[in-house]
Amino acid sequence: MKGPLAFSKTYMLPFLPWYLAGFLLVMGTQATMVAIIDETRAAIDAHADLVVLPRGESRPGDEGPVSQKSEGLSKETVLPYVKHIALLGLFLFFVRILSRYLIFTPGRMIEFRIRNRFFHTLLHKPRNFFRGFETGDLISRASNDIGFIRAAYGYGVLQVVNVFSAFGFGIWAMWRMDPVTTLWIGLPMFSTLVLVQMSIRFLFNYWRLANEQLGEMSSFCLASFQGVSALKGYHAEPRFSSMFEQHSSTYLKTNLLITSVRSFIMPMVNFSGHIATFIVLWIIGSKIIEGDHTIGQVSAYMGYIAMVMPPLLSLGWMLNVFNRAVPAIERLQEIIESDPGPVSLTAGEASQPRRLAVKNLELGFSASDTQFHLRDISFALEPGRSLGIVGEVGSGKTALIEAILRFNLIKSGSITLDQTSAEDLPLAVYRANFSFASQRAFLFSTSLRNNLLLALPEASQNLGDEALVEALSLAGFTLDPAQFPKGLDTEVGEKGIMLSGGQRQRIALARCFLKPASIYILDDVLSAVDHDTERLILRNLKSMAKTNSYIIVSHRLSAVQWCDEILVLDEGRVVARGDHETLVNQAGYYQTSYQFQNSKGDL
Repeated sequence: MKGPLAFSKTYMLPFLPWYLAGFLLVMGTQATMVAIIDETRAAIDAHADLVVLPRGESRPGDEGPVSQKSEGLSKETVLPYVKHIALLGLFLFFVRILSRYLIFTPGRMIEFRIRNRFFHTLLHKPRNFFRGFETGDLISRASNDIGFIRAAYGYGVLQVVNVFSAFGFGIWAMWRMDPVTTLWIGLPMFSTLVLVQMSIRFLFNYWRLANEQLGEMSSFCLASFQGVSALKGYHAEPRFSSMFEQHSSTYLKTNLLITSVRSFIMPMVNFSGHIATFIVLWIIGSKIIEGDHTIGQVSAYMGYIAMVMPPLLSLGWMLNVFNRAVPAIERLQEIIESDPGPVSLTAGEASQPRRLAVKNLELGFSASDTQFHLRDISFALEPGRSLGIVGEVGSGKTALIEAILRFNLIKSGSITLDQTSAEDLPLAVYRANFSFASQRAFLFSTSLRNNLLLALPEASQNLGDEALVEALSLAGFTLDPAQFPKGLDTEVGEKGIMLSGGQRQRIALARCFLKPASIYILDDVLSAVDHDTERLILRNLKSMAKTNSYIIVSHRLSAVQWCDEILVLDEGRVVARGDHETLVNQAGYYQTSYQFQNSKGDL
């Protein structure tokens, strides 16, 4: 995995011209501030050179009161400096705005690219990747962590350049006037920098810990909101409120520790500025009394200190920005820099009927592969044929389907389409041959139409209502005007909350039918429908099976008994295979399940 510097180089290099132009303008702002301070010093010294006597008194030989002459001379002397300072101030205004635009814009653009890459990478991760990360933690990385990185690449970079240029120009300007005094002023500032560096090392791990705790708290909130019905059903609100309070308390303690350290640092930084001011008044004030320095030089020193102190005070904020960004980069790299698995950015198209063959397939689900895995799975599905898969809960049915669809990377064995290995085909081209309806019917918070059109590529998004209604009819779904007043444009709510479980399953099944494919895979999609609807859907499936191939996973044997071949899985192995007549007369899970379901009238 790349380090933070390599990660930053990848994203910052394309914007190098922006940053360089911004750096030059930031240095230009500091140089302009030095020029303004120098002009102010010159104006004060020029004015001080005018000896103003009390009104009415005059020197011998003068034609009038000196005070009247001095007032005229003062205006004539100071006015050019005032004009110069005004012009420099106007220039500083525009240069400062432009410098921030040139540096903040790359920060936003980098945030845009990282966020897009993060989302793209997650979409192409294999299914088993998400077993190692909670959803709330991924959301926290996508929002908080990327926000920290954007702040570092924008405001943080600006402050780094600002600090160095302010110190460079400010110290150089003071050194020109009095090197010894400058060294004395530098002592408290150098001490502050050392203190800040020590704080960075101390707080680094705590900022990373705070990011992780925020991710855990986000995961807990998301899980609680998703399961709010269960919480209310068991009156578990007080217990979950207490658990959230524990998460929040842990996060609070970490942030209070960070705040306490920062609360000590910031006054120390501010105090160093006061020490520098005291040194100026003590040393330069003494030299003014002795006649070695002028009032203008005191003013200049105070101006340079005022110029250097704001960047010095911003070190605390800069410390916060970069120390949150570094662990945020490391957390994002766990996602972005890891192997995304097979990826294809181009949409595939369905082709002619294909022969699917699976040979000696093995797939593990834990680091040690001892928790669960598929073993020695082999079968062939010819075009126009149907395959049923049955077995007890946890026998590996869904795992096998996900392996076929390349949601999970197989450990060994092979999957081929017409003698072509699945690994040799681009992912989109391979998956274009399949249409899949999952046992967990998921609907997006949008209209019924958009949920159906999800199955089609962008080029086919203008499909007519007739085709959509026909797909719904094949899935046994009828648009009820009372429930769907806007027809296909009716919103279904988040995760289809406005619909029943059976309706969600049938809409997901219709979406599956809508996609042209060689092989249709149905993973227990009839579990939430009544028997009459099931018979209607099965009748439609049988009529479509003449031209398409099907893989049907189900606990209901009525859904698979018409298939050409049926596989019986147990603990990740095929323990029996054959058609319905063969298996129903063979002792084992299939026969037992058939007898039980038949006795209940489910067949």
